Amino acid sequence: MIGYRTLVVVIAIATGAAILPAAIASKAGAEAGYSGGPAGFAQNCTACHDVCIYVNQECRFNEGPGRVELFGVPQRYRSGVVYDLIVRVTDPEQKGAGFEISAESGAGHVGDFVLLDAILTRFSEGGSTGDYVTHTRDGVDDSITNWTANLGSYEFDLAWRAPLVDAGTFTFFTAGNAINDGQANNGDRYYADYATIGFARPGDADGDADVDLWDLADFQRCFNGTDPASGAGCEYVDFDDDGAVSLEDLAAWVNVRTGPTAVQPAGFVLADAVRGGMLYDRWWMVNGAPQPIGDHPLWQQRPDQKSNTAMGSATWRCKECHGWDYKGVDGDYGTGSHRTGFPGVFGMALTPRQLFDLLKADPATEPNGHNMVAYGMSARDLWDVVKFTSVGVVDTDVHIDAEGLFNGGFDDGNINYNTVCASCHGADGTLINFGTIPVPSYVGTVANTNPWEFLHKVRFGHPGSSMPATDLLRWNVQNAADIGIYAASLPR
Repeated sequence: MIGYRTLVVVIAIATGAAILPAAIASKAGAEAGYSGGPAGFAQNCTACHDVCIYVNQECRFNEGPGRVELFGVPQRYRSGVVYDLIVRVTDPEQKGAGFEISAESGAGHVGDFVLLDAILTRFSEGGSTGDYVTHTRDGVDDSITNWTANLGSYEFDLAWRAPLVDAGTFTFFTAGNAINDGQANNGDRYYADYATIGFARPGDADGDADVDLWDLADFQRCFNGTDPASGAGCEYVDFDDDGAVSLEDLAAWVNVRTGPTAVQPAGFVLADAVRGGMLYDRWWMVNGAPQPIGDHPLWQQRPDQKSNTAMGSATWRCKECHGWDYKGVDGDYGTGSHRTGFPGVFGMALTPRQLFDLLKADPATEPNGHNMVAYGMSARDLWDVVKFTSVGVVDTDVHIDAEGLFNGGFDDGNINYNTVCASCHGADGTLINFGTIPVPSYVGTVANTNPWEFLHKVRFGHPGSSMPATDLLRWNVQNAADIGIYAASLPR
């Protein structure tokens, strides 16, 4: 009998931080609240570790070839189930690692963590038991001892117990620190990402929030075991959790059947709008696909062939056609060097399924087909973009006026900026230079010259970086706009 169990690999996120004394940086583990989650106001390793290298006194993130990975996260969680997890920190140029992890929704911590190795890991001090797990001094020492043998990486074992009731969608936040084993707090590297999952309704194999005949079809594929690669969701119809789907599970499935199929496809229900917002910006830096070469085939069909002379990978960015304000020719990109004449995605009439099909379709059979799967985007990527356009896109005119000025609360923005943004960008926004040394570009520059881009990146993050996303922290759009009005007062 073939079992359905498999190991799911996901990545975990956290970013931004408040400025704190370096003295609390500890080899013995992080205090509670430094995983990057909303309960800690997005604080992470950068609160105590200087992850900059300085060029002419300007901060450049000490980015390396490493990453943080979280293994064992289910696609959806089942009530009361304990999931074994592995946090892996990798960086072949460093010498050891530490971490902190939490599981949080907008309402607070979800479930509780379980220690599998009380020598190498512990619960973080300052929080409730089970809310945060971090490394110990022995854990860091062991990572240094075994770093080379593990090819520049180290794994920490732990577990997470799901709540007994449906707690809704939540996010695993993991902050990883690849250290250089120096005595100072500089020269280290911070890595992070995130994994967002929802509740597994018993019997709902396809994740569309009801239990119907489509799930029965998946049940049949799983009966007496199946290949996990089929994606049939067998673990959600294995009611007795014995590793196989049998007649006993069929009886349980009949008892939970709830009716007609939900309106939206499972791919849309399970999609991640925040990740979709980053894909909209520069998708190959999010999914790891090769950077596109040449112009997108639809670029030559733009109604205005003269205004926008962009070439190459720039023509593959969703924002280049549809704008940072999502309104295309009807918005900020209706004039100037970014004008294409293409419409926006704000207020479009397409259903999620229709938009997915359009992004996937071959232009040979569909005149406006984007054919993105052929160019490096997966079905998951497309659903994430669709989810972003459906629930993440807002009318930016509510938050940015016709003159390009933010509408918001300056004082609230001051608090938000100094809570989440200042430790990386500096109190005056000039620690990170987005431009060149002769022609610098800072937080204040972007907030003034392109407030729509500023708002988008504050809400969804910057692809390829550890920048926090306020939408991921469950902040509303006005919180992000408040940061914008304050940031516009900073040096340009």
